[in-house]
Amino acid sequence: ASDVYKRQQNNDGIYFLGESSTDVTGSQYLVQFGGKKILLECGLYQSKSNSYLDSYKINSKKFGFKPSEIDYLFVAHPHVDHCGLIPRLVAQGFNGKIITTPNTAAVMKSLLFNCAFIVADEARILSKRYSRNYSPIYSEDDVSKTLQLIKPYSEYGVVFQLDDVVSFQWIPNSHCVGAAQLQLILSDGLKTKKILYTSDLGALNTKNHYVRNTEIPAMFNDVAIMESTYGSREKVNKKTRDFDVEHLRVAVNTVLERKGTLLLPCFSFSRTQELLTVLYLIFGCDDSFKADVVVDSKLSCEISDLYETILKGEDLELWMKVRNWKNVVFLSEKEESKMCQNDTTPKIVLSSSGFCTNGRIVNYLQKFLPDPNSMVVFSGYVGDNPSYLSYRIKNYKDYKKLTINKMPVVNRADCISLSTFSSHANRDDLIKFGSSLNTNKLILVHGSEESKKSLSESLRKEISKNDKTFRVLCSNKGMKISL
Repeated sequence: ASDVYKRQQNNDGIYFLGESSTDVTGSQYLVQFGGKKILLECGLYQSKSNSYLDSYKINSKKFGFKPSEIDYLFVAHPHVDHCGLIPRLVAQGFNGKIITTPNTAAVMKSLLFNCAFIVADEARILSKRYSRNYSPIYSEDDVSKTLQLIKPYSEYGVVFQLDDVVSFQWIPNSHCVGAAQLQLILSDGLKTKKILYTSDLGALNTKNHYVRNTEIPAMFNDVAIMESTYGSREKVNKKTRDFDVEHLRVAVNTVLERKGTLLLPCFSFSRTQELLTVLYLIFGCDDSFKADVVVDSKLSCEISDLYETILKGEDLELWMKVRNWKNVVFLSEKEESKMCQNDTTPKIVLSSSGFCTNGRIVNYLQKFLPDPNSMVVFSGYVGDNPSYLSYRIKNYKDYKKLTINKMPVVNRADCISLSTFSSHANRDDLIKFGSSLNTNKLILVHGSEESKKSLSESLRKEISKNDKTFRVLCSNKGMKISL
């Protein structure tokens, strides 16, 4: 029996398997301990260059473990780069429990069904482009089976015991509605190990609505795994939310006065609802404000409906005021969208996707970018190279002509960026959070090599200032941390 225990111990560890070990997408980490196999998220890889083929190759690769052997899968928030590959895991034999918060479970349903539609469409495009059969990486049936495996646990700061080996607790995280950090507590009778997994972190003092501030955990963890999306020195943001709100107010008034259209490319979940709330707080009580505020995306409309069921108390009260604002128009159907695109009446349009890679926003951009009276307002990360359409629009001085839907488009509309709406913790918050932890090892994930390197150097200095001695490591693909 002692030999079996030793062999098991040799395999005990955290395995860094997903693309998030070296990139900002495709989260996936395997934890083995005491005969249990636990997956921390299972996210879709989303190609930076919007290459369907690159994404397809990575997302259809064989898993680095047997899906049928996974006991538990934890999902700390519902963005598809953290949960979008789960239906494929289920199709490959996973039948364990998916542990998440109730709000994440509710949003995952809409996002995963939408994702099934997108992966089917991408497979169809690839099949046509390369004259060979590309099967979708999963189907709507796989999504339905996935949803049956979800087991929500609601309270933050409460330790839940799943079996003799595995316990856990959620810790507040302001990244989006339903988001949490995870503390995993593992015990095999002889030793106990504690792991902190931040998933994507929101700001420590968030200005976003409907979420709680991110908490810095005080308890000890043997290993902490922390994201580093905005870890590079260039990602320091000195603007305040008040500045951005005023910038947005002036932008709206300017564009409407010029009889143009203001386009807000934004993600369907969280960003759309946040921007809509801010617009309501600026203009909702202004009787002279007559312009339509259009939410044009089937998924955005679904999630906006969902907010009515998942929010509570003052959050729900505010959202219902926003939802019932007389200026807001929700467009779900494609035909309605086409009519709105062809209507030149001055208006504000919130449409997905945030990176302008696909979705109805692309059609609006094709229509309104040539209009110097119109404006594009970005409210988050727009990509760091010209492969992103959003990057080319933002850097309009270098990209005066664009190609959209295979058609030439002149890039004449104004463009501004509102940096404080990001759902990610900025560099200063990451340094404060990471250096305040009580741990033996801090592993940086979910960031570019440059972000992780820059952040790790600053963290080591700050940790030393705090009279702490724990190590900071940058993750790489295939790395193992023994437990």
